[in-house]
Amino acid sequence: MKKYLLISLLTALFFHQTVQAETTTPDKTRYDPLFVPIDIILFRPLGLATTITGSALFIAISPFTALSAIAPPHDAFERVGDIFVALPAIYTFMRPIGDKRFTRNYD
Repeated sequence: MKKYLLISLLTALFFHQTVQAETTTPDKTRYDPLFVPIDIILFRPLGLATTITGSALFIAISPFTALSAIAPPHDAFERVGDIFVALPAIYTFMRPIGDKRFTRNYD
């Protein structure tokens, strides 16, 4: 009886690990191996340049942003900073290499 119990427990453990390993595989629809060299050579430097340019533009138009922040909802600096600085920085530094998507939800 102990032999059958041990075999069934080992079998259950074996299948449990297989199921867990199968669910943690990366999503292959987001990753394109052919896009990796293009991403490293072209899109990352362009993203860095866009982040630097956006930061300069954010500083340059901050007086106008301050004027538009007077009216409610008072979130003009957040919106402009998000568009000019945060989105290019997230695309450049937070996005996994080879991922073509452009979303803000990178953790």
